[in-house]
Amino acid sequence: MKRGSLYWINFGSSTPPEFGKTRPGLILANSVHNLALDTVVVVPLSNQPPEIWPLRLKLAMPKGKTSFAVVPGIRQVSKTRLQNSIGFVTREELERITEAVSLYLGD
Repeated sequence: MKRGSLYWINFGSSTPPEFGKTRPGLILANSVHNLALDTVVVVPLSNQPPEIWPLRLKLAMPKGKTSFAVVPGIRQVSKTRLQNSIGFVTREELERITEAVSLYLGD
């Protein structure tokens, strides 16, 4: 599981505003840690615009689609919840998401 990978993830049942159901997600955790642990840290994706820096970031998806990384939805999930690989975000998108997460979680 490489950092920056996009997967379909079964987030299971939830209560709004939590993200549930199967949806795309971005693996945010460090690739080395991903090898050692049974879980990964992910950011769920949504197709609901607009971009709201640093909470919701626009991503170019494979096949020309657009999604939005929802930073407040960051969570740890079991690797068993990962389904099909979708692809990867660009280096620039990953750097931007990393900056947004740092702003969101920092003081």
